[in-house]
Amino acid sequence: TGLNKNSDTIIEVGLRKFSFNKNSGEILEILDSYSGLQDPGKPLSREVQILTGLTDSDLAEKSIDWRKIEELFEGVHLVLAHNAAFDRPFVDKHVEKSRSLPWACSLKHVDWFSKGYTISKLEVLCLYHGFFTDSHRALNDVDAMVYLLSLEDLSTHRPYLHELLINARKPISKIFALGSPFESKDILRERGYSWDSSLRTWRKSISKELVSDEVAWMESAVYKGTFKGRVEDVALIEQFK
Repeated sequence: TGLNKNSDTIIEVGLRKFSFNKNSGEILEILDSYSGLQDPGKPLSREVQILTGLTDSDLAEKSIDWRKIEELFEGVHLVLAHNAAFDRPFVDKHVEKSRSLPWACSLKHVDWFSKGYTISKLEVLCLYHGFFTDSHRALNDVDAMVYLLSLEDLSTHRPYLHELLINARKPISKIFALGSPFESKDILRERGYSWDSSLRTWRKSISKELVSDEVAWMESAVYKGTFKGRVEDVALIEQFK
């Protein structure tokens, strides 16, 4: 029904299980799936109806089978989503097994921009690669993502999933721009920082190997002197929570 994990609710979920070669990234077998709708108990906004194509009547008296989803998570080693930072907080609320699994992101863990794809929305990436799907219906999106990740990167001649797996294994750190001057907000935003309203500071997640370079940039561009922020390592299992 919206973007807030605390006040909004899931109205549709789609999951697809598949097996893959963890070294090559080759997708080996397409397995079980689940798709379900949920009556949120209130009317959908016009924006959500346009985005999903769903109406109040489509959802009336429907409920998602979370027990079935828990079963689908059995034997899973990695959970994927296109923009996992959005999906994971919603799923973790309902699926206990999800909370103890690593997540990876086909939006963040593949460098689409360097490959010439300047827009990384899933439906646009599909069009770039010569196919399309009925966008923003859950299982359609999932199957489109899986197919996209199975395609060959023309520069490496490996599936995109190979790059995703490499990047998903890299240690991550969060860097907080504590006490940053107000006038630095624009350059922080341009650099990919987002505002954390609970901590009242700008923050960003980066590969741990890039932390020293990022601290040097902040000393030069933000603090004009000694780094006053904070760096925290993030366990792989905690990513996108």
